[in-house]
Amino acid sequence: MPMARPILLAIEDDQPIVELFAALAAPIGMKLVSAGSGREALNMLRHLRPAITTLDLVLPDIDGFAVLEQIRQRRELDDMPVIVISAISDSTAVKGAYALGASDFVSKPFNVDLLDAKLRVFSRMRRLAEEVRERERFLDEVIEHVSTGLLVCDADGKVLRVNSAGAAQLGLRDPWSATGRLLAEVAPGAEAFLNVEPGSTQRRALIRTAAGETALGFTSTALDGGGVVVVFRELAAAEVARREAEERVRLQALARAARSFAHEVRNPVAAIAAAAQVVAREEADPAMRKRLALAVEGEARRIAGLVVEYVDRQTPPPPTGSVDLRALLDEVMEVNLLGAGPRGRVVLECAPQLPKVRGDRARLKQVVLNLLLNAIAATEQSGAIRLGAVGDGSGAGVIFTVHDSGHGIKPADLPRIFEELFTTRAGGDGLGLPIARRIVEEHGGRLEVEAEAGRRTVFTVWLPAD
Repeated sequence: MPMARPILLAIEDDQPIVELFAALAAPIGMKLVSAGSGREALNMLRHLRPAITTLDLVLPDIDGFAVLEQIRQRRELDDMPVIVISAISDSTAVKGAYALGASDFVSKPFNVDLLDAKLRVFSRMRRLAEEVRERERFLDEVIEHVSTGLLVCDADGKVLRVNSAGAAQLGLRDPWSATGRLLAEVAPGAEAFLNVEPGSTQRRALIRTAAGETALGFTSTALDGGGVVVVFRELAAAEVARREAEERVRLQALARAARSFAHEVRNPVAAIAAAAQVVAREEADPAMRKRLALAVEGEARRIAGLVVEYVDRQTPPPPTGSVDLRALLDEVMEVNLLGAGPRGRVVLECAPQLPKVRGDRARLKQVVLNLLLNAIAATEQSGAIRLGAVGDGSGAGVIFTVHDSGHGIKPADLPRIFEELFTTRAGGDGLGLPIARRIVEEHGGRLEVEAEAGRRTVFTVWLPAD
């Protein structure tokens, strides 16, 4: 059965504008539904779940501000984008609309190309959000069906989440009865779960329940920002030794995947936010709006790919595509550094005839961003950064370099910079360089570094030509 098209609800009493909305909705795969008054729209929204809503402030019955306020009072509509489109465009009206929860504001008469770009951006962002929610629902289902107990507590030791298997092992009547309560009160003895020992193997705790004492084997992992996630199960004494090594390896892999995902997803999210702000400007060049809209779509696909890799634990397929490295570097400069202060310190130097390289474009972009952001952090406010790309002279590959005049790398640190979690920078996570090297090697390439403490650092990447 084909999936229903997402709905664009137009709350508008001007029929020619409604017909224009219909023309804009069709090319982006949306179905237009219109309401000519505020009350009609609110009645529709009792059973209708639009992907995007446009709202005129001047309606024949109740004004658009009241409609917007009632929409935002409904929890099920809280995340629905609402674009206010109105001839009332003074600063008071605009501020009032945003205060009531408007997602965007477009003044009448409006630029059709600008409105089209906004609808496309909101449509893509809404689709991406739905994909993430679907993954979250899938994860919730998996968590509830595993036989191992899973518990999440905050930094104060209060229970945030426990799955059904965990609730049964802790002697609880249901998974939700513990939410918001101190773990020590929920299951006396389980407070041992909160003591995280770095590098420790599986441990045991004696839990007191209404049915008596239960021995549980558990492994605890600290969460960034405080709190802990605990994996546990009832264990006979003979099982403890066998499970120690298995649980440790599994949780280390999970922690690596989670850290890698969190590190890599920041870059495309920042690019989408910056591009959306430019697209929303009425004075933005149409050609630039089109390029940025396409870039938003590309960054959204990159996030979706990262989600799939993380949730499904998929090993990326062997790289088989053909990548225009010059175009990729141009995109990084135009989109990923959009609005960034250091952008003016980055100089791009590419050979005029650059061979394409064999690989996965999204993953190679991760390499470029990780090395470039490292260089930006190393140069602070004043250092220069050069990106370069040339053929290797033999026709077999392309050489890409990131050169910065920052603080360099100490000789004692140089052998460790590709170790996971090793960092010398405050706020660094020690993941960018290990991830970059892994991706380069998966592409059959090499990543090398030269550095002088206090003067410069040069990262050199060789990639096979296509």
